[in-house]
Amino acid sequence: MSLHLVPRQLRYVLAVAEHGSVQGASRALGIAASAIDRQIKSIEEASQSPLFERLPRGMKPTAAGEAVIVMARRWQADAERLEGGLKEMRGQEHGTVRLAAMDSLANGILPELVAWIQTEHPRIHLDIDIMTPAQAGQALDVGTVDLVLAFNLPNGRFQHRIWERELPFGCVVRPSHALAARSPVTLAMLSGVATASQSALLPIRKYLDSRHGWLFAENAPVLVTNSLQLLKQSVLAGDVAILTSQLDVLPELEAGVLAFLPLDEASLRPQNIVLSVDTRRPLVRATRVVADRLSTVLPERLDKLRSD
Repeated sequence: MSLHLVPRQLRYVLAVAEHGSVQGASRALGIAASAIDRQIKSIEEASQSPLFERLPRGMKPTAAGEAVIVMARRWQADAERLEGGLKEMRGQEHGTVRLAAMDSLANGILPELVAWIQTEHPRIHLDIDIMTPAQAGQALDVGTVDLVLAFNLPNGRFQHRIWERELPFGCVVRPSHALAARSPVTLAMLSGVATASQSALLPIRKYLDSRHGWLFAENAPVLVTNSLQLLKQSVLAGDVAILTSQLDVLPELEAGVLAFLPLDEASLRPQNIVLSVDTRRPLVRATRVVADRLSTVLPERLDKLRSD
């Protein structure tokens, strides 16, 4: 039974933000729309600031609304941590772990983590949000997530890195690709090869552009996308190469359907993967269970891949 520690007004604001309208929040919460609207208007009147833009097809948070939403999510996360901690004191393993992670982990590490938690720790629940490293670092700082697993995570004053590993860049191709027999490879070898690439706005592409922009200027990628899943499927389906790390394609490398060719380029700084918590908040048992699993399984799988 929930302790219901989050004020009703904040719960209503969150529901409207998540469902896009008072009517959607009403259906989700089972509360009359008029009651939700009245509570939101009371905050707006007290603060003299509108929380939402009332649009023809829904409601969009204003800057003031976003500030209230962040506070509400932090309050909700703290309430769940407290509830989990109290149950832990009673000898119960229980709680919700809020994890911020990268999209590249969504087809390998994360589903396996969910399955393991469901089997081994069924009273622990996962709330996983896919974020950019900057978003993840900010969410950890304000307390809306408990744990972050991200590439090149910006340093935070109160951040504790439980585990991290350098991830050198490599060229990923099908085993039948002509480059697969020439490991290691250089960027110059890619000048005449069909490539696919991350979108120019993504951190990995920005880094490559800053150091080796000539590669994309002289040999325009056949595909540019912000979806790692699409990049991998394009490599699997065609005769193209991508530049990324082993962790981005871990399940495919383990299955032998893709090959990772180390890059012989001293000027390319490796990416790194970081598992981090905030030192200002207690590390409750549920979060420790998830952190221990990730910090054990990830290095084991990477080490096995590199030893094969």
